[in-house]
Amino acid sequence: MSKLAILHYLPLEYYPPVTNLIDYIANERSEDFKRVKVFSCKNVKGRIDFKVDKRFVGQEVEGKRVQGARYEVEEGKEYEVECDIKSEVRSQKSRKVKCKTHGGNNLSAKNYQLLTIFRSSFPKETDNNLTRLFKYLHFNLITIVSLITYRPTDLLYFESYSAWPAYIYTRYFNRNCRLFIHNHEYASKQWYTTTMRQVKYFHSLEKKWLYPQAIWISQTNEDRLKFFHQDHPNLKQEQLKIMPNYPPRSWKVNLEDNGLGEGRKTSTSQQHISPNTDKLKPLKLVYVGSLSFQTTYLKELCEWVLNHNGKVQFDIYAYNLYEDVKTYLNELGSSFINYFEQGIEYNDQPKVLSQYDVGLILYKAHNPNYTYNAPNKLFEYLACDLDVWYPHVLKGPQPYNTANTYPKVIPVYFEQLNQFDWKTATDRSRCKHQPSKYFCEEVYSELIDEIVK
Repeated sequence: MSKLAILHYLPLEYYPPVTNLIDYIANERSEDFKRVKVFSCKNVKGRIDFKVDKRFVGQEVEGKRVQGARYEVEEGKEYEVECDIKSEVRSQKSRKVKCKTHGGNNLSAKNYQLLTIFRSSFPKETDNNLTRLFKYLHFNLITIVSLITYRPTDLLYFESYSAWPAYIYTRYFNRNCRLFIHNHEYASKQWYTTTMRQVKYFHSLEKKWLYPQAIWISQTNEDRLKFFHQDHPNLKQEQLKIMPNYPPRSWKVNLEDNGLGEGRKTSTSQQHISPNTDKLKPLKLVYVGSLSFQTTYLKELCEWVLNHNGKVQFDIYAYNLYEDVKTYLNELGSSFINYFEQGIEYNDQPKVLSQYDVGLILYKAHNPNYTYNAPNKLFEYLACDLDVWYPHVLKGPQPYNTANTYPKVIPVYFEQLNQFDWKTATDRSRCKHQPSKYFCEEVYSELIDEIVK
């Protein structure tokens, strides 16, 4: 069984794909692992700390690790065991408890956490250079020491930010450790020339040692993987994988449990007459994510919404944005554009998003990473049965364009919104409903199968 270490320097809460992976391991693949330890940093943007959805306590009885309340004590013989305590997954201490079989036999069981998350302090924008350096070193040195004592058999790290502990451990302390690498973003050669010095150094270690040693190196889509391979042509094709950023299947379940999925299926036109009034309901647009004037079509969209004088409502959920953008949104003074600066916690998004008609992607094609990005939000909006509008200059969402089905995926000329026929775009009357099929469990199963084989 695998002893897995996951290294993700940037705070987990900012990256739903990694928290979805951790949940998947804990909830669906825990029996494949002896232990899992996650090393990351504390978030500094006020997000609720990520916790694994399901409380799971691994247990040992008479020296054998077992799962849940069923213990194999003798070969071919099962016992139902009742334990008199429960431990949370984040408990740091192991405790001895007395367990009793239904047959009255007493067994000694040792409770321990299968999955543990360790967090270091993350640098803040207000920190001075010395404090920032200390925090960088703290994560890396603590993680290196922990890896040496934990001795994982398999190691997964995310992006160059997390590479140094992986390099030290796999090169100098355990060359038999199997190495896996995933990239949330495509980092071009040009990007590395402008990033922080320590990340440049970490990337040099990747090229020198980590990439050649890796069993698995993944990007989020085929285009990004192609660019990555062009940057590193000596890598073998069998090392290179695609692992898209999909939401969990529970998003679809949550909608159905709340009666929201079926309600969206019966909608034939996004703008309709309210049963209690003679007024048309506005088309409800939503955007979730980071914002800047340089990299998104925010101003163009806001101006278009204001020009429709109440026929369109635009809600923005963003906790990660520049001060000039925050000032702009707060000074608009329009009831048709609402800005929620706390954003939405990830697990609350299905219920919130399902109240809207169209989910927006606003990124400009200002570099290859964005141009060829099929962002998380594309699949999250689709999981909630929202139509999706995205800038026509983006190549990543194009394979998901729809013709006669909904939810629709539609490229939009954001530079020419005054010419956009949004009423036709939102008409579903001649379209067949096709629920989203993009969920992360199928994607992550391939990775975990490779780790535990």
